[in-house]
Amino acid sequence: MLLIHPAGKSYGGTLSDFIPLTVSMSIGVLAAQMRKNRYPAQIWDEELAQITPENIESIVTSLEKPYIFGISTLTAQASRSYELATLLKACFPDSTVILGGYHPTALPEEALSIPAVNYVVRGEGEITLIELYKYLREGSSSLESIRGISFRGPDGSIRHTAERALIADLDSLPDFPYHIYQDLLTDTSSRRKYDWGNIFTSRGCPYRCTYCTQRMMTGSTYRFKSNSRIIQELKFLIEQLNTNQIFFQDDNLLVNRKRIAELCNFIYDAGLHKKCTFTLQARSDNLYPEIMPLLKKANFKTIGVGMEVATDRLNLLIDKRLTVQQNIDAVQLAKKYGMNVDLYMIFGFPSETKQDRRAGYEIAKKLKPNLAKFTNILPYPGTPLYESVKDSNRLHIKGCWENFRSTIAEIGLVLGKKEPLPYVPDSCSEWELMRTIIRYNFLMILQPHSLKTLLLSKKNSGLLHFPPYWYVKPTIVLSLFALTTKLLLNFLFTLFPLCISEKVMHWLNPALKERLAEKSSNIFEPKRWTSVSLKKSLE
Repeated sequence: MLLIHPAGKSYGGTLSDFIPLTVSMSIGVLAAQMRKNRYPAQIWDEELAQITPENIESIVTSLEKPYIFGISTLTAQASRSYELATLLKACFPDSTVILGGYHPTALPEEALSIPAVNYVVRGEGEITLIELYKYLREGSSSLESIRGISFRGPDGSIRHTAERALIADLDSLPDFPYHIYQDLLTDTSSRRKYDWGNIFTSRGCPYRCTYCTQRMMTGSTYRFKSNSRIIQELKFLIEQLNTNQIFFQDDNLLVNRKRIAELCNFIYDAGLHKKCTFTLQARSDNLYPEIMPLLKKANFKTIGVGMEVATDRLNLLIDKRLTVQQNIDAVQLAKKYGMNVDLYMIFGFPSETKQDRRAGYEIAKKLKPNLAKFTNILPYPGTPLYESVKDSNRLHIKGCWENFRSTIAEIGLVLGKKEPLPYVPDSCSEWELMRTIIRYNFLMILQPHSLKTLLLSKKNSGLLHFPPYWYVKPTIVLSLFALTTKLLLNFLFTLFPLCISEKVMHWLNPALKERLAEKSSNIFEPKRWTSVSLKKSLE
């Protein structure tokens, strides 16, 4: 079986040359699970090299026929996934194409409307994929008995089997197969390389933010690996892959106080704090004074805080269940212990005003985080936010979700941007929202402390990564100079008055006229996660 990470556009967009690739964890875990059960599995990451009719034969040469392909799909990858499924079926008509991941889980009917797609795996796929593979290869059981799949019946109707329970014990999953990705780098000879310093130690989050797709997959559950298992993986990354900076990519590492305190002590007792620095992400209300000395002792250097919005009205609207003051207190607490803070903000929520966005920038400026990132809201299918706005004329889905990418992925290149933003609140025009996001990102990046982090830090939480001694390498310096010049020119354009810059943008891109600011008398009534949708069983 070939498991594929699709990529229509390079991760990082404009800045892809300076943004390290993270290992595609989803297909890696599935490949390891397949091999654990003695089924052949390979992976292909299109961030390294795209699959084409010309190279597909060489990619599958060692696989058993008829081929089985699995494509892991986020919403931003849906267009490429459907295109890839069609390509694979055209090259190998007797092959089976399976889609899984967040987007097909939310919209299985859409995925199965693509003739080349045979099955959708909904939810967590480790157990479901094994059972489906056994059915396809050995004819064991029946399709209807496999939980967590969707498929077309003999009459063409779409059928959904019962929901698959979540995996209770994450330690039951095999070790992550880093060696497969090392082999893939050799096979593709790609100029892009992986940053091995990333790890997931948990799944889920018990909170109810209305814009987050995680609840669709995991409900309100929160499961985590044992700390002994985590230490084993950290040792491998540090001692075998020579990683000296590791980013815990868990949505919220600090949910369970007992486990994180124990993990910090385990890291310290193993001596890993002397060999590596660590970065984590957490909600503000999970940062508390008692844990800070332990995080510092374990050599956690940076904390990513998802503040998202800067008014309590918006916090209530998105069901964040936090206050602005809690976010401020958390940042100040982290700084008190000498830690760097990366602050994440999201603009464009329904009913948001210009003053709300300005408040976000002013708070970020006052708090002086290590880095501040402003991006636009993406109303992903499967979330209450999407259900709230899906019938609005302020939502624009281009093609097969081709525009569901963050503005920050194309940071600064507003003069050439043709893809519409997915959602624009009626309080502003599309250009005004784009302009604000780009302007605030640059204004924060140009702060002295942020510039120092950006240019001199070997690694920060996922923004830019420059190779060692890049400043003495002419090719990199020239490339960076050309990119910086282009970005700065675009940034300077956003400083023009809105009444002038908007006219220019409407001339360059008339589609921007479709969503202008409106005076709406409608009161936005947000939908929320229900107790039923958040209830998930474990196995």
